[in-house]
Amino acid sequence: MNDRSTSAPLPRGLRQTWGSGTAAGRPGPKAMLSLPGIASSAIALADAEGAEALSLGRIAERLGVTTNALYRYVDSRDDLDVIVHDHALGAPAGIPEGEDWADAAAAWCRALRDRYARHPWLSDMRVRIPFAPHSLAWLEDLLERLEGSGLGDRETLQAAGLLDGYVRTRAGAVRDLLRADAGTPDPGLLIREIGAERFTARVPRVASLMSSGLYRSPQAVADEDFEFGLDRILAGLRQLAGG
Repeated sequence: MNDRSTSAPLPRGLRQTWGSGTAAGRPGPKAMLSLPGIASSAIALADAEGAEALSLGRIAERLGVTTNALYRYVDSRDDLDVIVHDHALGAPAGIPEGEDWADAAAAWCRALRDRYARHPWLSDMRVRIPFAPHSLAWLEDLLERLEGSGLGDRETLQAAGLLDGYVRTRAGAVRDLLRADAGTPDPGLLIREIGAERFTARVPRVASLMSSGLYRSPQAVADEDFEFGLDRILAGLRQLAGG
């Protein structure tokens, strides 16, 4: 049996990110909107209110059209997510090469982290196997950087997934911590309010870290913690690759 005959067609939103399946080929009045314009409006909305604010209705309102009119360009919320994620992610550009493959991969991770910092809601988008052009361009760039590692093809792909997942997870965690940071009490105040003796009896190791000043606000240690985790991952990959 021919597998192609039984496979589901590509979603229209994915084809649109590659320049196919646009509204221009559909019957009806001349297109008044463009896919980049729709994506830009959606990105501005998500930047202001988060990914949870994204809906075809809200975006249609921002663009001054009806929701039904917007359906001529975007079939569903799933398609919208694919389009918006790929536009917001953008193509990798200006990333330093590094002195060796591990330094080059670290530079890639920092660049992706910066892209998530520009659009913090990106880490809330559902994780998919990357098929959209910008997502694949980031993967291509990382795979090229890992070529000199000596890892096999399967290990290289696994390493790329590990690094990408680390950046995404850290970006989401830091975003959430910073969002709550304004309401986080000072560690010293917490200990005084609970009572130093009682607090130390319950969580002695945490109390020691707080008293030493190591238990700092998320904003103060975000970069340091990111680099710590990244260094440990790359050290493990170096060992796996044989040095």
